[in-house]
Amino acid sequence: MRSDVIAWAGGLPTAKPVSKETLNHAGLIELVSGLNVYQHTAEAYRRAYQALGIDLVNRVPLANAPLPLAPGETRVHPSRPYHFAPLGVYDTAFRQSYPYASEEDLWGLDVNRLDYTDLVTPVPHPLDPADIQARQAALGEVGLYYPMLYTTLFMWPVEVLGWELFMTAAVSQPERFHSEFLVKFAAKSRALVQTIVRASNSPFLFVHDDLASAEGPIFRPAWYDRYLFPHYPEIWAEAKTLGKKIIFVADGDMTRFLGRLVESGVDGLMFETPATPLEAVSEHFGEQGQFLIGGISTRTLTFGSPTEIQRMVEQLCKRAGELPGFAMASGGGLHGSIPLENLEAYFDARARWGFNSRDWRTCARPKGESEGR
Repeated sequence: MRSDVIAWAGGLPTAKPVSKETLNHAGLIELVSGLNVYQHTAEAYRRAYQALGIDLVNRVPLANAPLPLAPGETRVHPSRPYHFAPLGVYDTAFRQSYPYASEEDLWGLDVNRLDYTDLVTPVPHPLDPADIQARQAALGEVGLYYPMLYTTLFMWPVEVLGWELFMTAAVSQPERFHSEFLVKFAAKSRALVQTIVRASNSPFLFVHDDLASAEGPIFRPAWYDRYLFPHYPEIWAEAKTLGKKIIFVADGDMTRFLGRLVESGVDGLMFETPATPLEAVSEHFGEQGQFLIGGISTRTLTFGSPTEIQRMVEQLCKRAGELPGFAMASGGGLHGSIPLENLEAYFDARARWGFNSRDWRTCARPKGESEGR
């Protein structure tokens, strides 16, 4: 419930433990909502969040979802260099081409002309004030909707230039790359943050940057210290002024950066598990007023047995359940590739620890309503 998140954000007692999930599994949504998810998308999602006890919500549909691609099928975006592939209720997008082929070419890029809305990857929703407020209103008291800045700083060149060209230029001419790209991207993100926090009624600001791979930092740590971390406080300065809590979202093993994030003003981490070990996150974000969102391995949800999933939830609750800012979440999201029986085992296990009701399969359906209408 939204009220639980607000209390949790303020360090107050909650009616139930808080959780977050990226919900994208048609079978699960239809099971708990009793609705066809493509014919009644908005209501099916609302019922699903209510039944499953998902309190922190980033996907709030306002219209019916298009029919998804078939397994193995791809689709080309009609006007932008992206392809789509099936992932669940909503397809996933990935960029196929970039405008520059060599390092010398990219220095002519006019960063000031780039717009966040030109990027398809920052899903699921745009950062438009009217859009933010409409989704907040649509979700109501079922949960707390949070918009997220996908390209906080590191992800701007990833999305605009691609990994290879970004890494080559940033290492070969780091000072020039910093002045011609990172400084300008930081200004763009600061303006986006101002838009978000003025439109959103959330006590949090969620920002995303994948600084690391599963093995750790992609560049030498000194590169981040010199060119990246000094910009973070200026990017979310407006949020801090308004008293918002900064939640940093990242895949990969972020262990090396946790201390620097705290120094930069980050109040919590939404982390992929097990890439960043829970023990490392709790060491830096385990105190009152700090937040750690995660703990569930999507790989175990996908490939583990129901017994293994139940054991994972039990072990997590015993290790992190007493941490004041803990919220359960799966790092990779609940997409269509996860077997439904595994998701049932997951929510049955969550119910034992109070994250959702034991009758979660049916509690959100109005009495007498037929399934799948």
